[in-house]
Amino acid sequence: MTQDGAGRLFGSAVSGSTVGTIETGSVSGFTIFFIIGWFNGTRGRYDGTLGGDRRLSGITFDLNHPSSQATWSTTRTF
Repeated sequence: MTQDGAGRLFGSAVSGSTVGTIETGSVSGFTIFFIIGWFNGTRGRYDGTLGGDRRLSGITFDLNHPSSQATWSTTRTF
């Protein structure tokens, strides 16, 4: 994940064998939000925060089925 000078996020993600790309997103202080378009046709919204361990974590939901929610976290530090 990278951020341009205007604050927009870009990058890709992998979950199991499914790959996706960041469609939109932003960072404000220690909070982050982004939407990933997965190559299997689903789209997810991710909201999270930067923790004391320098990893991002939060909750996500499927934009097509908002009742489908889960937690997420990064292995990479920021």
